[in-house]
Amino acid sequence: MVRYAALKGLYDLEKTIGSGGFAKVKLATHVFTGEKVAIKIMDKTALGDDLPRVKLEVEALKTLLHQHICRLYQVIETESHYFMVIEYCSGGELFDHIVEKNRLSETESRNFFRQIVSAVAYLHSLGYAHRDLKPENVLLDKEENLKLIDFGLCAKPKNGIETHLQTSCGSPTYAAPELILGRKYLGSEVDIWSMGVLLYALLCGFLPFDDNSIESLYRKILSGKYDEPGWLSNSSKKLIRAMLQIDPKKRITIQQLCKHPWITGEFLNPVSFIHKTNFEKDDDVLRTMSAVCGEHALDIWKKLVKSDRTDYKTATYLLLLDRKLRGLSLRISTSAKSHFKSEIEGEVNNVISKHNYSPISKNTRKSPELGATYNVLPNTPETAKNFLEPHLPGRKRPRSKETDDVCSPVPVKRATEKDRVVCMSTNTPVSDTKGTQSSTPGSARKVIMGIERSLNRVRCVLTPKRRMKNENIDPEQPNIVSGKGLCNVSSTSSDDPKYVLSQLRRALRRKGIMCHQKGFILQGETEDSPEDDKDTTRPFSSKNACSFELEVCLLESVSNDKLLVVIRRKRLKGNAWVYKRVCEEVLALAAEDLSTEPECSTESKCPI
Repeated sequence: MVRYAALKGLYDLEKTIGSGGFAKVKLATHVFTGEKVAIKIMDKTALGDDLPRVKLEVEALKTLLHQHICRLYQVIETESHYFMVIEYCSGGELFDHIVEKNRLSETESRNFFRQIVSAVAYLHSLGYAHRDLKPENVLLDKEENLKLIDFGLCAKPKNGIETHLQTSCGSPTYAAPELILGRKYLGSEVDIWSMGVLLYALLCGFLPFDDNSIESLYRKILSGKYDEPGWLSNSSKKLIRAMLQIDPKKRITIQQLCKHPWITGEFLNPVSFIHKTNFEKDDDVLRTMSAVCGEHALDIWKKLVKSDRTDYKTATYLLLLDRKLRGLSLRISTSAKSHFKSEIEGEVNNVISKHNYSPISKNTRKSPELGATYNVLPNTPETAKNFLEPHLPGRKRPRSKETDDVCSPVPVKRATEKDRVVCMSTNTPVSDTKGTQSSTPGSARKVIMGIERSLNRVRCVLTPKRRMKNENIDPEQPNIVSGKGLCNVSSTSSDDPKYVLSQLRRALRRKGIMCHQKGFILQGETEDSPEDDKDTTRPFSSKNACSFELEVCLLESVSNDKLLVVIRRKRLKGNAWVYKRVCEEVLALAAEDLSTEPECSTESKCPI
């Protein structure tokens, strides 16, 4: 049932697949085509200072047309809300894929990274810099094709991509040294650094620079020193080194990256892309629309050319075009046919014409200027090292482990950074002589692998982050879930859900994590480290905080009628890598044979 008048007759809303502080993402069906889309719903009153970034993201996505950039279909603006209708990516976040595999093989990493390189090369060719590249901002469709999302921090300097920027923004663990130092920088160069960190995460399963202390994290980044695990090939090491150069002038360029030997392998061609900003004309799609709308195909196309993505007709065209590109037949839904037929017969104008534009016309508003870099921090020597984290509407993600499966960024509290950072001049990676995992403090060394020892082997099923069907209404019984809706589920060897729940409570208690229990769901939240709490003005004061949900469920077995006891994990908000590490530790502790302790009752606060 549609709860928003602006969407009535256009989209049928379904379940919520992501949420953030001031936005949520819902799965929806486009009425005319029957295609699934994701709708990011943002409350203007909650956006506050982040409203300009939302507008900036919308303006960028209206221009960008690339197979590895999440497609924007329509923007509907009302007095109170923004509705961004975007491509639905059912495969979840790239971060989740890394978690599932522990680390990716060089072949799979190359396949993914080539797609990222293609998207970034396209962006740079149009004068854009993304400035927040990380696995949490990359989604997968059902064919495991990557889609880049979250353009709220992008920049398009008026004088081109080689124009220096000065707003320090992005995610700290992916930030280039020049950003941390508060210097002017080139957007293309900081994107290359972030891509180096991203490739390292793909191949290793953890970050090259990571620490619970912001000061230590800064020092590691500025030193350029990181561990090189023994499983990395020489060619992988060389490519990562070329991207993680502390001197931006020595960093590999995107043009060099497209044809680098590691990228091409032995048989692959250099990475290429089609330089376009206008969607192509397709006569088959136009004829399909014309047959239903009763409007000549040429007239439809003339209106589409002038479209600014605020009309339903453009969304319909793009969805039908995407169907054709996937090799599917062009069709409209049965319900849409009957609905449009009655309207054409004289009741009202047909839906496509009736809802051509958003309730608030974009012509009445001045578009944000992408050439500006949207400064949020004063440019003074005292604040030169200030750094702004992403403040984007509704990831969670999938936001990497904010896990919401579509592009739903989770807002992070903003503050200022007053810490001194020691700049070291070397840039030499530290070789891992043992050939195993790195020793960077605070990193999640192994990504949820072997963490439920006596709880049996773990199987992480990473599909869209959505609530399960057939949830029980009895709070005294765990939910029964089927294989279709699984998301980050770990099997156990126990057949007693209450016993598994008690194990999780004890594990959270031992970790000192405060939790709130409701039925068979435990919601936990980690706190910032004492060091971070000393300075409440720092931009990364919430870096080490995250909240998550652990639920004991019953899984329908496909082989027999027996119900299996499983644990479902979900990140609600906060740092994705901290979430990963916390889940690893909590599930490992839950697997231990702990002595029985008094338990908290349902619907109560656990004093853990």
